[in-house]
Amino acid sequence: MAANPATPPVPDWARLVTDSMKQYGPWHTYNKLAEARQMYPNDLALRGYVEIVRTAIVREFLGTPKGLQAVPRLSAEFLTNFDRFNLNAQEGYLVSLIDGRLDLQKLTILSPFDAFNTFFILAKLQQERAITVPQ
Repeated sequence: MAANPATPPVPDWARLVTDSMKQYGPWHTYNKLAEARQMYPNDLALRGYVEIVRTAIVREFLGTPKGLQAVPRLSAEFLTNFDRFNLNAQEGYLVSLIDGRLDLQKLTILSPFDAFNTFFILAKLQQERAITVPQ
């Protein structure tokens, strides 16, 4: 007899995401959810939690006192060793717009991506220490 292939049980994403956000923060949680998407590509709940965590990352990124008036700058590490960063096309384009004079609001106007994705990519660049955004 042929047995049905065992499908892995669907994790309790609500509990896992909440615990991970409290313990490790949004970036660790986002990276773990990105890994989980490979194992559960059709799980709509997982996709929803990925977007919730992305929203938390963008809120944290914009939650500084300067907010949209903050002016990002390329980090010294990026300028001296840029080949280490392995940027994708979207990240590279946004890095090309950063000149030390344009604030976040102007960057979103110049960016061909929607504002949310622009902020998320900039937050990712900040997390990877390719750019600095003053508080």
